Amino acid sequence: MSGRLDPRAARRAGACLLVGLVLGCGGGPLPEGVVVRIGNRDFDYEDFHRYWEDSLGYEASRLGSPVLSRLFERFVDDQLLLQLARDRGLVDGEATVGEAASRLLEASPPVAPMAEIERYYAEHRSDFARPPRVRLRQILVQDRAAAELALTELEAGVDFGEVARLRSIGPSASSGGLQGQLSREDLPAALAEVVFALGEGEWSALLEADYGFRIFEVERLLPEETLTLAEASPIVKALLEEARGEELVQAAAAEARQEYDLRVAVGRLPFEYHGVLADPATGEMR
Repeated sequence: MSGRLDPRAARRAGACLLVGLVLGCGGGPLPEGVVVRIGNRDFDYEDFHRYWEDSLGYEASRLGSPVLSRLFERFVDDQLLLQLARDRGLVDGEATVGEAASRLLEASPPVAPMAEIERYYAEHRSDFARPPRVRLRQILVQDRAAAELALTELEAGVDFGEVARLRSIGPSASSGGLQGQLSREDLPAALAEVVFALGEGEWSALLEADYGFRIFEVERLLPEETLTLAEASPIVKALLEEARGEELVQAAAAEARQEYDLRVAVGRLPFEYHGVLADPATGEMR
């Protein structure tokens, strides 16, 4: 897909983007209440209103004109993407914008070449530095009696993970109380002091919590390190392909602007429009 806008197509489209009652490029003014026409599909302000409520999950009418303008432009682009995906047979009439974007990307998937991954890693190597961490396990119980019983079992040589599976009421009990790899910054300051004072294979004394008692074990101490290129590659690949995917979606929206007779009556919006759909002076695309 090409996101390049042909100057002639831009001039033709620009002629359709007039403020207020839109004339030409299909003949006559848009029907009463219509703020956007894409091909033969019309959208009124209520369509935009429903869109922002679905997108944001709350009433956006108190937002300022610049924010509403950006939302309106996103609404137009999303309708363009939906129309493009439908016309290409990639989605049906009930599809969401997310589904349309996914299908368009599947038709032209973003790929991050290894050379690009290596370049990104070289330029952002410090982003892949990892501070000292601990591989931590936890036993969480409701009362002191249960906590002391768990401690007795640990002191008798029962494996910490086994005690956690048997005694813990925490959500990680089935995995032996595993909390993952955590740095000091991942823990509350007081708890970090306790945990990072433990040696590998050591467990803490009883720690009282608002919801019971906890015992922690440092299963493994992990030193400060920087991920190697091989370790960082999947992360970098995902970052680059996500960014490239956004570019491809934007290119698809630009392509749809060329393909369809896009007409926008920004003068009918109940807020002062500030944006790129039309120049208030000329009505042409910026």
